[in-house]
Amino acid sequence: MVALEFEVVPDKALRNDIIELILGMPINQALAALQNVSRFIRNIELVYSDTEPFEKDITVTLKSDGIRLLFDAKSQVLKLIEVFDFKNITLHYCGTVFSKPGQEANVDIVEKCFGATHPGVFDEQLKMYMLSWRGVSFCFPTKDSSTVQPSYAHGLGSLHFANSALPFLQKMTIFSGNTPAEMKIPEIPTAVHCGNNHLISIDTVLEGDQIVGLCFVFMVEDQPQSLSRKSSELPMKRLERIIRFGDSQQSVHTALGAPSKIYYKSDEKMLIQRGSNSENLKDEDKPDFFFNYFTMGVTSIWQKLEP
Repeated sequence: MVALEFEVVPDKALRNDIIELILGMPINQALAALQNVSRFIRNIELVYSDTEPFEKDITVTLKSDGIRLLFDAKSQVLKLIEVFDFKNITLHYCGTVFSKPGQEANVDIVEKCFGATHPGVFDEQLKMYMLSWRGVSFCFPTKDSSTVQPSYAHGLGSLHFANSALPFLQKMTIFSGNTPAEMKIPEIPTAVHCGNNHLISIDTVLEGDQIVGLCFVFMVEDQPQSLSRKSSELPMKRLERIIRFGDSQQSVHTALGAPSKIYYKSDEKMLIQRGSNSENLKDEDKPDFFFNYFTMGVTSIWQKLEP
């Protein structure tokens, strides 16, 4: 298997010519991107909590490539990218390769590539030495704290390893924020909107004590003012729309735009043999159908197809 090569972009992404894993991208777009490159990236594991879906993060692990993607439980956007296995992956930063199969990065290589501008941190309990810069951090295991000694040169701080064996990189994390302790949930970047609606909030619409609909607040790309503008440069616009129970298909289309997918449901598995698009299908046999808006996390359901 040929090792994948990725560019490390602190505070933003892990990317190459076939895929971009960008902080803030919604989980449905990440999964669609991985499906599109299934020839190159395989053995993918999705883990979520069915008992606490809004408390525990969703993880997508590229097991053969040693990459783990963590999605925020509530917003379902990519908040953290971890590389935990460096045996089958090549990484470079600003054109410099700092880790590749057979020559995995050690602490000295990482410091030289990213620049040691401040002291690393040694965790005595975990026996772990950590180097971090804005948007990226590195963890190196150490067996004994006695091998780690602080040293300073020209106002810059680092750690000196007394023995000759430099620790190898165990984990790299890409996040949004100044330090891992100040990590924040990233906003959805304009580059991944791709014409989709992205939900900000959704609230119930009440009449008295009854729920009669939903109020959507979401972001969309505004129309370009000239054909020469790139899609990534499109300005974003905030919209608020109300959908009421009993609204027609046309009303939902007008308010939310075209759905991501339309699905049909029928209890009769052999319905297709009766000609679902022909006069052979009685009106009462017509299946329910669903408008799925994946980036907004909602589904609109109609009982029967309108004539």
